[in-house]
Amino acid sequence: MNAHRPTIRLRLSDRIPEVRIAEVLHGIEEEGVPVEVTHHPEQNPLVLAHDASLESRLGIGIGVGLDFVVITTEKLPADRPYLVENLNRADASDRAVGANAARLVKRMPLTDLTAI
Repeated sequence: MNAHRPTIRLRLSDRIPEVRIAEVLHGIEEEGVPVEVTHHPEQNPLVLAHDASLESRLGIGIGVGLDFVVITTEKLPADRPYLVENLNRADASDRAVGANAARLVKRMPLTDLTAI
């Protein structure tokens, strides 16, 4: 992928198969925002998300590890992410998490995950 292309960065723990983030990716794609997935040995989703946000030209990062999805921005401290959700709680929840990451980029209202 082009390093200069603005994308949401998603850092995925090596212990989580990529198939488990399919709905998260669909949610991002449905909002029309490009995403780049990279695999890492790190397990902590807070660290993964923070590092991803620093790598993203859009300033939005997603970390997936230890059965959690974490969304953060480059401006937030690593231990205070924007959103934390259980991975694979439900397809609709995973899709909404992805859409919410894209909506942060687009500065649109987020989907209420408590209603899912």
